[in-house]
Amino acid sequence: MTATASYDPPGAPAARQALRALAYAVAGLVPALLGLPALALVVLGAALCVTRAGIPLLSLVLTAVRALTDLQRLLVRRLLGEDVPAPPRPGPLRAAHDGATWRCAAFAALNAPLGAVLFTVQLPVRLYGLALLSYPLWFRAVQQNGHDGLELTGATPLDTWPRVGAVAAGGLLLLVLAGWAARRLTALVRLLARTLLAPLRLAERVHDLEETRALAVRDAATTLRRIERDLHDGAQVRIVALAMALTRAREALSAPEPSRADTDKARHLLDQSLGNARTALAELRDLVRGIHPPVLDNGLAPALASLSSGIETPALRVDLRTALPKTPRPPEAVETIAYFCAAELLANAARHAGAGHVAVSVRTENDGRTLLLVVEDDGRGGAAPRPAAPGTSSGLRGLTERVRTVDGTLSLDSPPGGPTTATVRLPLAPQEETT
Repeated sequence: MTATASYDPPGAPAARQALRALAYAVAGLVPALLGLPALALVVLGAALCVTRAGIPLLSLVLTAVRALTDLQRLLVRRLLGEDVPAPPRPGPLRAAHDGATWRCAAFAALNAPLGAVLFTVQLPVRLYGLALLSYPLWFRAVQQNGHDGLELTGATPLDTWPRVGAVAAGGLLLLVLAGWAARRLTALVRLLARTLLAPLRLAERVHDLEETRALAVRDAATTLRRIERDLHDGAQVRIVALAMALTRAREALSAPEPSRADTDKARHLLDQSLGNARTALAELRDLVRGIHPPVLDNGLAPALASLSSGIETPALRVDLRTALPKTPRPPEAVETIAYFCAAELLANAARHAGAGHVAVSVRTENDGRTLLLVVEDDGRGGAAPRPAAPGTSSGLRGLTERVRTVDGTLSLDSPPGGPTTATVRLPLAPQEETT
């Protein structure tokens, strides 16, 4: 059985685009015309702003207008292929104070006449042009004032072939002009949608910064709670036990001539204290490593090499490829995030994916403006960020939130059955924003 490849004849994509534009003109007429009464209510609400009911009424009307423009946004995306993101939505009683909602109202005001003109050009004018173009086929079926065909005026019947041809040529010209006007009007709709329905770049950036700030604050609070818990339940307990054992040993040796039993007891307590001191030091070392790994002081490449060798086992082989310039080094925050991302991804591959081979590569791209970390394993796949319990951050979800704090991104490709490829991009220099 052979598969036949689909073939689009020349002009098919343009024809489909024209049909979708026609569908938009028809489907968008009613929402466009509904903007007129909505705008009348906006004017009424603005006039009533001198009273207490003005602002709430205006906010509710603007909320309804925004819902109407949400439908327009959907039509623009589905039929015109223009993906316009929605700006953050305010509360129902706060719409009057939201600039994005007022831009939606401006779109509704401009789209009402634009939608009517677009519909007229796309449907009635085109149908009229088609009727004129086909005039040679049906002019003999029309009888008017004793002659075939229509009359231009009372004394100029359109019944001769030169005149019939002129009518058909006029219909063809009208179709060409209607197509040109429809394309220009459709492009104007796209432009208005991008300008008025999408969030401003500065506002979008502010919203993203607010989210990343909240993520950073939450991550810092979670880290502080973890440090407090580890200190309270780990090192603090060991140090308290150490102090108690040393106190008991001193009491055992406080006699002028301690007995052999007291000496043995003191020796046992000192051995126990030494064990507690070593355990407390190990726990403190692990705690410090969790805050900022000391191995990063030598650079990201040696830190990743140490991490890879530490997780490698006979059942798991790790290949590390680094291509980082020696100078300048990435910012400390970027190195730390890259290290923890690699550690979490390697741990997932070893513990959950059942991988036998992991490839880790780190390099810069975009002329040294971006740090790229790629971790690929041959495990069972199916990895996906999952919601975390309150007060904690799950592995992949936590990594996604952590890289966002420095404007980074984490993309994951993990189909069932594997392989899994995680790509982390971290900017090395602040990005310039334009309004």
